[in-house]
Amino acid sequence: MTKEKPYTPGRWVKVRLYLAAGVMASLFGMLGYRAFVLQVRESERLKNMAEDQYLENVELPPKRGRILDRNGAELAASAEVDSVHANSRALLAAGKVEEVARALAEPLRMDRRELEKKLRARRFFTWVKRRITSEEARAVRELGLPNVYLDKEPRRYYPNRGLAGPLLGWAGLDARGQEGIELEYDRWLRGARAQVAGLRDALGRSVMVGGLGDVSDVAGHDLETTIDRYVQFRLERALENGVSAHHAKAGVAVALDPRNGEVLAMASVPSLNPNEPDGALGPCAKGKAGCEERGVRNRSVTDPFEPGSTMKTFTITGALEAGVVKPADNWFCENGRYQVGPAYIHDAEKIGDATTVEVLAKSSNICTAKIAAREGRERLHDMLLRFGFGKPTGVDLPGERAGQVRSVQRMGVVETATMSFGQGLTATPLQVAAGYAAIANGGIWNRPHVMRRVVDSAGQVVLEANPPADARRVIDPELAQTVRGMLVAVTQKGGTAEKLSLPGYTFAGKTGTAQKVDPVTRHYSTEKWASSFVGFAPADDPRLVIFVMIDEPQGTHYGSMVAGPVFQDVMIDALRWLGVPPNAAMLADAKPTKPTPAVNGNANAGVHSSATVSVNDEEDGEDDSFVAAADDPRELAASEVRDFTGMSVGEALDAARRAGLRVEVMGSGTATAQSPGPGESRRGAACRVVFTPPG
Repeated sequence: MTKEKPYTPGRWVKVRLYLAAGVMASLFGMLGYRAFVLQVRESERLKNMAEDQYLENVELPPKRGRILDRNGAELAASAEVDSVHANSRALLAAGKVEEVARALAEPLRMDRRELEKKLRARRFFTWVKRRITSEEARAVRELGLPNVYLDKEPRRYYPNRGLAGPLLGWAGLDARGQEGIELEYDRWLRGARAQVAGLRDALGRSVMVGGLGDVSDVAGHDLETTIDRYVQFRLERALENGVSAHHAKAGVAVALDPRNGEVLAMASVPSLNPNEPDGALGPCAKGKAGCEERGVRNRSVTDPFEPGSTMKTFTITGALEAGVVKPADNWFCENGRYQVGPAYIHDAEKIGDATTVEVLAKSSNICTAKIAAREGRERLHDMLLRFGFGKPTGVDLPGERAGQVRSVQRMGVVETATMSFGQGLTATPLQVAAGYAAIANGGIWNRPHVMRRVVDSAGQVVLEANPPADARRVIDPELAQTVRGMLVAVTQKGGTAEKLSLPGYTFAGKTGTAQKVDPVTRHYSTEKWASSFVGFAPADDPRLVIFVMIDEPQGTHYGSMVAGPVFQDVMIDALRWLGVPPNAAMLADAKPTKPTPAVNGNANAGVHSSATVSVNDEEDGEDDSFVAAADDPRELAASEVRDFTGMSVGEALDAARRAGLRVEVMGSGTATAQSPGPGESRRGAACRVVFTPPG
């Protein structure tokens, strides 16, 4: 029997085995590598792709923080309103686009064809109309249309309607600031956009949303401003009346606290209602000629103009500081006509001999030019720059212009003369007001600002103004006191503002009447003027600086007659509102000259020692929008007299406004007595409150 040999694979068999094993190993290696790529290297991308199939991120527009005045009253706020959106892909699949468009067109006041075009977009989420009225929302809700939804969105609103419109600006649909304070502090007010995750099915329909949750960490901060709502209201009303009375093209006014540069009010005419910003340009929005000139803007910072005689104060200040001129020096003003180089300078009235004080009081162009010649162009130029002209003030508002001051090299004898009385250079209203505030403040210039602090939702201060850091001394206190005294002379007998009066207060000021350059002839016009007045009170301890400019008044154009009354009307009420006591002796000697309008038509508030302030009286014929828009009607319906004892004049007026009462202010200081007494019922008639000065 033959023994079989063990099987020994041939060489090719081994090759095939090795080849098969190699192929299998390679396949498993490729599979492992692919698993590594999918599960490790690209896991995040694939995870996001998967979530996109079933998760729906609902983006929440940010809720902007409030803008408040210095006393906590709301100037801008946000409220939840309805917006309409639709699942247009589902509408297309169901063939309901035309039907839904036809149903929504009328209640939403939209064009049916435009609406149908929107709904044909193959998207799960399509905005139909955002931030609709409550009536529109109710109509949509009653229709009960499939795949049409109502969601809440924050909407910016301004409870005082047009109050401080150009100053506040407005916010757009995307909750971003567009102009004014809204734009300047947008990063603090806007907050961040939040996203809420929900589930959706294969057709894109939301099947589960977890709710909004806590979005306080992304809400905007509140902005506390320096604005005083009452002073703003009085300034706007008086400016509107001034522009209207003189059939002027425009007007601008600024109120500053000279002690720290806080802007208490800033008004422009024409104005706007920030709730309806599309009307900001009025008829110019359609491209009519002159749109840029007439459009609404915050003219206090955006519109430099030739200030005219208000600049004489700074010219004379420089000469006094240099020691080349003294207040008692005598000057001959050439009886109204004087040649400087090839040009002739004129005064509005013929003036002969005058002291330096009288040169400013009577506003002589000729003698001011003589003072500038003795002062020298270098000193004049330096003084203008020191007071902040020719460069932005740095106010925290957008669009500020720097104005123009010629370089020393371009100041010939004629240019030096004209610049000395405010022609041949430009400045913004805010620059002029800040310059006079420095004189009122003992020679210390403060940067104007509108922000006091920014506060988060927890009440923590995240940003705060620091006025001392931006203050600088421009002249010595003794010189500032001298110039203040000279400005008081402007308002007394013989001065250009002698017809203006603030019963109970001494005040300082300067008139300005500047010719405007005709853009066609490029020469000074004999018909177009910028009439201005700037002043502060009380003169011995200034608490308020007000600048007023009326642009192109018709008829009379002198600053004392056009802009001066606006200053007078506002300053009287504002000082009382701020609790600044009048001088009792001056008040007793005061004679009613010109009735001064007060809030809601009380014509005697600025003349006599008592002032009745009506806060909700519809019979006086005035527009009560300031109060009615700002307060809860339930508060205004209250008729019980509250206790005013211990309050200042401003606090009492504010408390009366909230309670819907009228207050008759007697005296100044702190409230010590009242009639009727606390808790008594009173509606309509005024509550008399007696105030006693401290000490």
